[in-house]
Amino acid sequence: MRALTAGWGDWLSVFEEHYAALPAAAERRACPNCGAERLRLAFTGLEPERVGYAAFWCDDCLFGIHVSRCQVPTGVPMDSLHTPVELRSVRIPNYTLLWPDEDERRA
Repeated sequence: MRALTAGWGDWLSVFEEHYAALPAAAERRACPNCGAERLRLAFTGLEPERVGYAAFWCDDCLFGIHVSRCQVPTGVPMDSLHTPVELRSVRIPNYTLLWPDEDERRA
């Protein structure tokens, strides 16, 4: 397992770049932690509201973040919260989830 080198804020910045490009494919960006271009983004939510959560991780170092209560853009694949995990279109690995530190929570 790789060491943690990037914080929650670093991950959030890269997530925001990916999210802003949706529904077009985001430009391949380097993982803020290990530098590999193996970032993945998967949404799970509720129709018809298209509100859910995002899992954003690196398939190389297996670090990432989770963003709750976000709008899932039209045209972006989203699994239903009601779909059993084993039947969802994206298998989200058991990655190390980063959390904001106290200063980032206040911002």
